[in-house]
Amino acid sequence: MTNPNRLVQADTLVNQATLTGALAASDFSPGTVVAGRFRIERLLGMGGMGLVYQAHDTELDIDVALKLLRPELANRRDAFERFRQELLLARQVSSPHVVRIHDLVKHENAWLISMDYVPGQSLERLLDQRGPLPVEEAITMTRQLALGLAAAHRSGVVHRDLKPANVLVNEQGEACITDFGVARSAGNTGITDSGVIIGTPAYLSPEQARAEPLDGRSDLYALGLILFEMLTGTLPFRGGTPAEMMVQRIVRDPPSVATIKPELPAFAVRLCAHLLELKPAHRFQSAEEVIAAIDSRRVPGLGRSGRSKLGLATAVFLSLAAAFALYQWRASLPVGANSSSASSALTLDLVTLPLQVTGPDDVDRLLGAGIDSLLSDRLAEDANLHSASRLQVKRVLAELGFDAEAAQRQRSRVFQVTGAKQLLGGQMQRSDNGRINVTLALWEPGLTQARWTLTQSADTEAEISATLYVIQQELQRALGSTASLRPWPAPEVLTALGRLQVAAPVGDEIDAMTQLAMASASDELWWALMESLDGNGRAAEATAVARRAAESTASATDAAGRRVHAYAQVLLGNYAAAQDELKALAAAVKGNPALHLLMARTLAELGDFQSAIGELAQLTADDQRNIDAWYLLGKYSIQSGDAKRAVDDYLVRAQVLANRLNDVRMQANVGNALGLGYRLLGQLAAAAERFESSSRLRQAIGDIRGQAASLRNLSTVRSIQGDYAAAGAALTLAKSLVEPLGDPVAMADLANDVGVLAEEQGDYRGALDAYRDALRLRQAQGNLREIGQSQINVGFAYYQLGEFDNAQTYWQQAMASYQQADDRIGMVHARESLALAETASGAWTQARTSFDHILVESESLQMAEERSIAQAGLAELDRLEGRMVSALDHAGNAMAAFRQREDARGISEMILLQTAVYCDLGDWAQAATTLAALSPENAASGEQASQYHWRKGEIALGQGQPDIALGAADDAIASASEQRNLGNELAARLLRTRALMSLKRTSEALQELTTVRQGRARYASVPFRLLLTETELQVDVEGKAAVYQEARALLARLPDYGRAFRIHALAAQKPAAAGSDQVLADARESLLRLQQQTPPMQQAALERQARSLGLAGSAP
Repeated sequence: MTNPNRLVQADTLVNQATLTGALAASDFSPGTVVAGRFRIERLLGMGGMGLVYQAHDTELDIDVALKLLRPELANRRDAFERFRQELLLARQVSSPHVVRIHDLVKHENAWLISMDYVPGQSLERLLDQRGPLPVEEAITMTRQLALGLAAAHRSGVVHRDLKPANVLVNEQGEACITDFGVARSAGNTGITDSGVIIGTPAYLSPEQARAEPLDGRSDLYALGLILFEMLTGTLPFRGGTPAEMMVQRIVRDPPSVATIKPELPAFAVRLCAHLLELKPAHRFQSAEEVIAAIDSRRVPGLGRSGRSKLGLATAVFLSLAAAFALYQWRASLPVGANSSSASSALTLDLVTLPLQVTGPDDVDRLLGAGIDSLLSDRLAEDANLHSASRLQVKRVLAELGFDAEAAQRQRSRVFQVTGAKQLLGGQMQRSDNGRINVTLALWEPGLTQARWTLTQSADTEAEISATLYVIQQELQRALGSTASLRPWPAPEVLTALGRLQVAAPVGDEIDAMTQLAMASASDELWWALMESLDGNGRAAEATAVARRAAESTASATDAAGRRVHAYAQVLLGNYAAAQDELKALAAAVKGNPALHLLMARTLAELGDFQSAIGELAQLTADDQRNIDAWYLLGKYSIQSGDAKRAVDDYLVRAQVLANRLNDVRMQANVGNALGLGYRLLGQLAAAAERFESSSRLRQAIGDIRGQAASLRNLSTVRSIQGDYAAAGAALTLAKSLVEPLGDPVAMADLANDVGVLAEEQGDYRGALDAYRDALRLRQAQGNLREIGQSQINVGFAYYQLGEFDNAQTYWQQAMASYQQADDRIGMVHARESLALAETASGAWTQARTSFDHILVESESLQMAEERSIAQAGLAELDRLEGRMVSALDHAGNAMAAFRQREDARGISEMILLQTAVYCDLGDWAQAATTLAALSPENAASGEQASQYHWRKGEIALGQGQPDIALGAADDAIASASEQRNLGNELAARLLRTRALMSLKRTSEALQELTTVRQGRARYASVPFRLLLTETELQVDVEGKAAVYQEARALLARLPDYGRAFRIHALAAQKPAAAGSDQVLADARESLLRLQQQTPPMQQAALERQARSLGLAGSAP
């Protein structure tokens, strides 16, 4: 019976009907003698490389398998030569568990491979027939395959396409690996020269899916997938398209086999998990290790460190972390978003190949590159001619590994990859007398002769512009183009354009090119100069050039000039004006990817991420190779709060393309973006790894600003992890890079990060000083968005110091800055901050209004994370006001959103909040059950660890275990002190006070309470003050009447406070004098309000709590 759960591969043994048809179409019928020695017996099947026969070697008198290579492989000299060399390497593998390759033979015009014949069937066929195998059989087969891999790896051979279809199981049940070397035909990254990843998508390793260099550990991952399938009958990654399956394995570990078959023995589960580690360094390091583990039945400690979790004390930390992450983008990600990528569409009318330039020096090469660049751009502007842009062509040729000469020599390959209807090629040559000859030719697929050629000459360099005008005119006639012609710029402009294709200008070069652009009024040079500086992260220089370009093109009426003016407006931050200009251009100029990228960037800067993502999605639909669009999709998804989709769907695609193209700058940019995404998802170790790699890459290409930005991001992650020494070292290095540049924008960013590091260490005064420095520098620059960010940060430092009035003042200033900038996203974050201050200061009505407004705005702006944070903020506010049903609903909604995005820190925060609700209601059993989903080990930050211990102690005290509560309080205090989190420390000390009172250690309790009272002066949060009052009344301190009167005045403006009944009841137990009846009445009224908003399951627990406070018979 066929197993319905298996994902059967296409290149496996075929059924009899297919075999009959294939045999009929084959030249080799049974009895045919091939290459003078191999007698064909029967057709066994069809694989990815061709037909496979059983044959008898008449010379050796043995049966062999004979594989006929597909004609397209045999006829391609370059592919066949690589194939032959790798077969020779694969012949060195000797193991009883590897199907040995004998020889490569030729029969007439066909090439065949002879190899061992294994009577039996493929493992794929076996699994399809039987389904999951018995555990011991699966492990035995895994050991046999590991033996085969060990032999291959020792010989330097990596299989790269290990899967059940390439495993043969003989009649004795022994497994052998086949097709060694066959899939290994494209070098050390596992991709073909056309950029196609070799291997079967369902069995690729993560590094293979990322097109990274491979070693034997890639085969071990595939072995883990095979073991998973043998144990369960299915694969861990099987949902979606092949591309989606590849993305899944790039970003996450597979589920445990135990989730599918819980009855599996622990050893089998551990073995499979260790083979399937996401990172090669965490897997078995060799096939020999796998064999040793199976023989000893012991798997070494798993390398996976677990997902780091960014703990936050309250929704306060959650929202500020998101705000900080969002506004680091301008410094963290060089924009580089103004050029499109190589097109994979099959409807290109024309692809313009680079000119072959022969000349005495580099000047000719620069001149040729400028001519090439401008000709490509002008042809791409023709709305009626679907012509590939210069950068599209550059990236296609980079994938193929072709220079100008190779591209024109191997035109058929370029036609195949691009799907173009015509290719334009040519050459430029300077003769000894200085004469410049330019030849162009148009080619069509399948033709051996050009359909059109033209040669024109310029006697001197000064005449080249006029010559090029004639060439373009004749070329447009040949193409049937009716686009208007423009004069060609002077040769010095063309040379400058060529230089910009090589490297971004520096120092005096920028001034010289700016002056040249002004003098020549060259729109093309303005664009190329801004594009080069902008794409290389040179923001200050790009802005200075943009100012001059905007002035130069202010009155432009033609499309080229208006395009330059729109770009300049973007660089100058005039996004609304840029949007209007780009809309008008889009209507006039169709199908220009650069304009669409610029429009997406403008929309994002205006806060309309949904529309920006829509623009980019259309670009990727038209051109799957558009690496800039994939990268920006990731960037804007993170900014809009969807880090999970950014990482899973967009940035991994950009990463694969960057690796294929060997585009180091984009590899660095994407790596940095992935780091930000991982950080927001709480995967701090992965984030740090990305930032470190990005920093190294940027150092290698001389991108100083980019390197400093990656180091700053690394510092943030290290500080969150508590490794302050490493964080400080990263910032010190970043400072040493930035200071010599004299860039005030970079210095402001650096000061901001110094504040973050101080804040994470609990040095809020130090953070405040650094944030003020950043604010001062940004105010001098006048960028309202950056000013708003700094005002938020200054306010947060004041908030942490308990100076809520100062915090609120700065947050109001931030709101004003964002309003002036018309930045809706900034206003959302400023309002988030204000809601925190309103909650802390007891302005709960205003806080609720703020959170409700954030919900509406975040929905409108597609800010998924901010919406979740607002839900969390409302849940905490509901808890404080005793709206427990609503609190659990809001927390549940936030939890669902956090789980959907796999946001570990948010999930942990909601667990703590739900636990707090059950504690307030006295349902200690449910509180304990809820808290059990968390632990101090997976709450990596001190804030969440402190809250965990605090809630654990509160539960223990409620269950009558004061000694356990005291220990938990001490742990909470230690965690909070380590983080210098005063609010958490004071709350934990209140718990310690109550635990000591329960243990009859009154003097120690009063001493602890004194410590807390001293801290109150530094932390005047209203919820904390109310909790302190409750503890003071419970301890029965001197001056109890005065304490209660102060609390009563506070409760008068907070009548819905959920724990008010406890304060009133504790005061009524030992009344100071008259009025106890009213106090008791107030207690019962507060309790009744709470009961009306308590879930039915917690009513009994609340009633027990009320009875313990002397409120008998209080049920409604």
